Amino acid sequence: MYEIETERLTLKMFDFNRDLDAYSKVMGDKEVGRWLPKGTGYSLEATERLIRYFIEHWNTRGYGTWAIYRKDTDTFLGHCGLNYVADLGETELLYAFGAHARGQGFCTEAAAAAIRCGFSNAGLQSIIALAKPDNAKSIRVMEKLGMTFKDRIVLKGMDLVMYKVLKAAVG
Repeated sequence: MYEIETERLTLKMFDFNRDLDAYSKVMGDKEVGRWLPKGTGYSLEATERLIRYFIEHWNTRGYGTWAIYRKDTDTFLGHCGLNYVADLGETELLYAFGAHARGQGFCTEAAAAAIRCGFSNAGLQSIIALAKPDNAKSIRVMEKLGMTFKDRIVLKGMDLVMYKVLKAAVG
């Protein structure tokens, strides 16, 4: 489960040596950061902490967030995966892709694989996704994945919309 493939992508567990430079470029982009909790681009140190967190989450939970690569070019695209949110008692689908990867369906493809993995390998019964209410592109991805709007919440000072999909709904 640490590495899976889709038609066009390889989802790999994060590795500092392989991923840090490319990931720091994606996370340092202010447009990417605008939609994430910090609200701005991430520093190299913050990106390193995030990779450590993703690796620890895998070790603790047995599922987590992958580094996403295009199969045909081995180009790093961003991250996608599952993260347990203790404040909500739910597992969240999360994703962030660089500008070079947007508008090509990569996010939806990776997210669908993460959901399948969460239900079939991690034993999850439901998965949520959170977005800032004005993040129409992220909300569109959630809807393409069969997620439905559940609530508007405030989490760690952020106003968010919550979407959800149940294992029973996807088979």
